[in-house]
Amino acid sequence: MKNLTLRVFFGLLFSAIGTVSLLFYRDVLLSAIWLSFGNGLLLTDYKLTKLDAQGNPYLQPVPKARFYAGLFLIALAVLLLFLQIVLDIQEVKP
Repeated sequence: MKNLTLRVFFGLLFSAIGTVSLLFYRDVLLSAIWLSFGNGLLLTDYKLTKLDAQGNPYLQPVPKARFYAGLFLIALAVLLLFLQIVLDIQEVKP
């Protein structure tokens, strides 16, 4: 359970919220925001367990490519959130 940090827990929670919002509300942009942020948190912090030569488990560091992909997903979530705000503001104007 060393793998389950606070960021991983919130990543799982946000991904679940995004999946539920897609299935129940059919709001693609909102669910893309939740899923992108949740999966970005998961990619940047989830460490896999591996066995060393003596058979002892240890946590591998997060690979750089996975870390950068997670940061990209978090930045994409922020951009999609701004797009959602712009679309909501344009919808209110008569």
